[in-house]
Amino acid sequence: QQLLSPVTAVLSREEYDAVINSTDKLLKAGFETEDFGNCAVRVYAIPAALTGGDIAETLSELAENLLKTDKAENEKTDNMLHTVACRAAIKAGNKTSPEEMKALAERVLLNDDIMYCPHGRPVAFEIKRRELERQFGRIQ
Repeated sequence: QQLLSPVTAVLSREEYDAVINSTDKLLKAGFETEDFGNCAVRVYAIPAALTGGDIAETLSELAENLLKTDKAENEKTDNMLHTVACRAAIKAGNKTSPEEMKALAERVLLNDDIMYCPHGRPVAFEIKRRELERQFGRIQ
């Protein structure tokens, strides 16, 4: 998604180098960036799911993931995509309308591919009737 006004992110020297050396990876993830000099990067586009977030902070987090030199290139890309997905996700405590919650629950329950959050935690699980009755003290 193109931004109405570009955002300038001032990064540490290491983060800046990581971003400048990875513009192709960032572009594949939806970030259109340009070197702005003096450890600054201009951001012209971001993934649509990230609207409303702190773009400079997200770019800094992505740069930190890229700096983890012990990771393979494909693992760096996966980590970058996980960061984007995590930043775009609905978080605990977010204000969500009943309609949005219902639509999200239906989407998760009807799509067998949605099983885990970007960090690998389950997004849903099944509670058997017997366990539910036990929790409410109806059975031992």
